[in-house]
Amino acid sequence: MPRKATKEAEPQPAAAAQKEPAPAPAAPAAMTEAEVEELPKAIVRRLVKDKLAHVAGGGEGAEVIVNKDAMAAFAESARIFIHYLSATANDMCMESKRQTINADDVLKALDEMEFSEFLEPLRTSLQEFRNKNADRKSEASKKQKEKRRKLNEESLPQKENDPADDAEENDD
Repeated sequence: MPRKATKEAEPQPAAAAQKEPAPAPAAPAAMTEAEVEELPKAIVRRLVKDKLAHVAGGGEGAEVIVNKDAMAAFAESARIFIHYLSATANDMCMESKRQTINADDVLKALDEMEFSEFLEPLRTSLQEFRNKNADRKSEASKKQKEKRRKLNEESLPQKENDPADDAEENDD
């Protein structure tokens, strides 16, 4: 019976066990500061493409091609704008001797930065957001009240059919 030829380059099982394991992927804590501050690329891409398609007149379904470097420039520009806006809003908050930035601080910061054309659309969007959350909150409280009412109704009939009550009725 002829022997089967083996390739010398194939690692033997014992040799494979002696190899060091591949390094584990870096944990999120090991990310650099720049990576932590990056905006999500998919969201930036979607926003840019939707806005460009709308401006181009093709509507939301129009296909717009954006170079990878241009997309990175959009993302970095947005990140810098957010930093600048948050720093200015923080200054507005500090002037009011508060520690928590609120929506009014952001609106004042936009005005201070001379982006007043964003104020009205932002106010409208903020009001829609507040209304939507108020509706959700009221629906959640209604559901909670209904749940409590049902629990109370279920517990009341049990008290009415209490054996101690039946014994009192029989004594009469």
